[in-house]
Amino acid sequence: MSAVGTESVGERQISRISVIAEREYLGAVLAFLREAAGRLGLPAPDVAGLEHAVEEVCVNVLEQGFGPGQAASFDVVLLRRPGHVVVAVEDQGLPFDFMSLEAGAGSRLAAPSLSRFADAVRFVNLGIRGNRVEIVKRLPFEHIEAYIAGGKAAPVAPAPTETSTAPVTLRLMTPNDAIAVARCTYAVYGYTLPDDYLYFPERLREMLDGGLLEVCIGATPDGEVVSYLTCEVEHSGAPVGYMEEGLVDPRFRHHGLLEQMLKFIQRRAADRGMLGLYGEAVTVHPYSQKSNLALGFAEMGVQLADEAPTVVFKQMADAESKTRTATILNFLKTNEGPRRAVYAPPHHRAMIERLYAHGALRRDLKDDAVAPGSTPTSGAQVRVDAFPAWSEASIRVTAYGADLPNLVRARLRELCLRRIDWICLDLPLSHPGAR
Repeated sequence: MSAVGTESVGERQISRISVIAEREYLGAVLAFLREAAGRLGLPAPDVAGLEHAVEEVCVNVLEQGFGPGQAASFDVVLLRRPGHVVVAVEDQGLPFDFMSLEAGAGSRLAAPSLSRFADAVRFVNLGIRGNRVEIVKRLPFEHIEAYIAGGKAAPVAPAPTETSTAPVTLRLMTPNDAIAVARCTYAVYGYTLPDDYLYFPERLREMLDGGLLEVCIGATPDGEVVSYLTCEVEHSGAPVGYMEEGLVDPRFRHHGLLEQMLKFIQRRAADRGMLGLYGEAVTVHPYSQKSNLALGFAEMGVQLADEAPTVVFKQMADAESKTRTATILNFLKTNEGPRRAVYAPPHHRAMIERLYAHGALRRDLKDDAVAPGSTPTSGAQVRVDAFPAWSEASIRVTAYGADLPNLVRARLRELCLRRIDWICLDLPLSHPGAR
């Protein structure tokens, strides 16, 4: 994701409407969104859902953000991102009274229609610059099943038990490979892969074109894609990549393809000047963990209950789980990064120091205490990303202040009230306030 208020390579701003903070003008804004969202490709039911979700957020701003008779305005921004339509509502109203939170009442994040409709909800607290709520909705691109039914992709046959001896060539995916990659996903995982963009060829193409995705694929001489490993970045040009999904067709397992693809992505990252790669190895089977360790990845942590119980690995009898399972967080340094100063909480310092050494990361752990009065009494900022379909969310601290504990506590409670199963807190250690 690009920084708030900037436009990334893969993002296009369609409109920004600044409107006076009076409810009688909200209908005109919603009318424009209805027309524009339809033109961007959202079907009528999703247009209606988007309108209702935006209306709830705007009404919340009007009723809670400004005092009676206060002269104010807010912005409604329409964005087109790879595979998604996004509406952002920005206001500079009063900060929400987190301490009065009761059962999610009045919360921008907890509005029921948001979690029912949106594929992702992002709440960004900007301190004195106000608040921003993003409502993210996927565009209805054709699923790979439609390509198969229409004859644009070969049917998926039942998985054979014999091992194939056909040679496999590794290379970078191009937009022309999108159908073959989606077909491979469907053949190996069925419907169970959480990262569903891999079932939609057009979404894959848009992510490639936007600089958000690179994929190493393994192809047979007849052009069939039988393996792949994805490398995503948060924004085009990001210094660290996330190896999100790797799979191998059951016919081609035990050929070392996963290890070869990992080496391919590693070389590619080093050549591009990226600082490193990270990935999450599932714990329900040992294969991805062994592959990562064999190539020099360092185990940096365990994420308990991170994996939803929806992924089914075909022909891996030991890999099924009915509950959320843990993943191992791995990191591989691909280039030397700058030396950084970090401020570890004293009770975690020894563990953090060992982790930095284990990952070969150059860090200077500082003992500087925060001088009295140097941390603002208010002004802490966080960004919340919620993914209702996965029942997952993250809280990222973007600015420190003495009010940070109360702010995080309030956001955490909101997510718990929405029955989010897995919540991550990202606490950057580059600021003395982390101590």
